[in-house]
Amino acid sequence: MVFNALPTTAHTIWGAMVGVLLMSDRSKMEKLRILVVAGLIGVGLGYLMEPMTPMIKRIATSSFIVVSGGWTLLAFALSYWIIDVLNMKKGVLFFTVVGMNPLFIYLFAHIGGAGLVRKVIKPFSGALFDHIAFIDTSTATNLMVWFALWYMCYWMYKNKIFIRI
Repeated sequence: MVFNALPTTAHTIWGAMVGVLLMSDRSKMEKLRILVVAGLIGVGLGYLMEPMTPMIKRIATSSFIVVSGGWTLLAFALSYWIIDVLNMKKGVLFFTVVGMNPLFIYLFAHIGGAGLVRKVIKPFSGALFDHIAFIDTSTATNLMVWFALWYMCYWMYKNKIFIRI
């Protein structure tokens, strides 16, 4: 647990900084430029650090923390560009549903809820997909569990139930 405190803190601070940026009076294009430049710096700096500190997720090395933060900023910049700059709002409901209840889905999945859902779904996915040669049953089970977790968030979204701190 102690090992995760530093990367979690770093990513939380970066997320808060992005939130402050998004609430600022800067133009959308300026916000996008800042996100892309910060993301590229993070990715580049992280890969430059790799010869000194190997990139290892499990122990959250500094190079991993910086690279993962950079890639996250770039992914966010892409989403911001598509949704807010280009104003393409169709097709984002899938992501909005989970994004409105991230605390619920994170905690539910990590306290054993995903394992319970898997135990319920596995017999059905096995019965459905074991006899089909080109479908991997474990992949099908994982996709079904993923959909079930998403549907829980969808139900909460439709019923306007949002877990917040």
